[in-house]
Amino acid sequence: MTAIAANPSNPAVTTLLAGIATGSSGSADAKPKDSPAGQPTDSVELSDRAKAILAKAAADKAATADLTLSFDEILQKRSDALASKLTDAFKGLNVNLDDAVRLQVDKFGNVTTEGPWKKKIEKLFADDPELAKEFKAVAGLSALKAANTALELYNKDKGASAGSKQQQQAWTQYNIRSINIQTLSGVLSLKDGNLRSAAVDYIDTIADPHGDGTIASQKNIADRLA
Repeated sequence: MTAIAANPSNPAVTTLLAGIATGSSGSADAKPKDSPAGQPTDSVELSDRAKAILAKAAADKAATADLTLSFDEILQKRSDALASKLTDAFKGLNVNLDDAVRLQVDKFGNVTTEGPWKKKIEKLFADDPELAKEFKAVAGLSALKAANTALELYNKDKGASAGSKQQQQAWTQYNIRSINIQTLSGVLSLKDGNLRSAAVDYIDTIADPHGDGTIASQKNIADRLA
């Protein structure tokens, strides 16, 4: 049943759903919607059970869609979706989006901000636990990405000799970076419809301080550090 329901375009599914619509196992007794006299119709009124099957098939498809995505792709997808939701919500609150809106998870787990729209924005998150939960999830995943980059830098910088001065320096740098990533882990900024992680921006500017050398790349780095 699950395999069939996952492909509503299959003729077998049409037959099955038509049967479900009338409570039978076939389509012979399916009742079409009312139509003008003499006008043919191929429309079928689905039962609640049929609609539930289709809804489950759609949910299953959505749940498996991310299985082939990389960690970075999943993070980008969730970040984009959250950015879109926050942009719409902030516009509804008449929040000025010309400048970046900096949001942060405080030590109590609340999403906070500063500026003239502080009360409006903090109330939005307080009244919508699911929105706050997704914000904290995206912030946490972003921090995890930053931590992984920091580890890659350590492995690159430590050299081949165990216990060497170079390795000790690399280890010290790694610990400093990890502490800074943890400090920035709950900070996201919304600007131009995009969410940026302070932790990711911090470690990226260390990994690639000059970008590709172009003016556009250097301006992007400057904007991220602003």
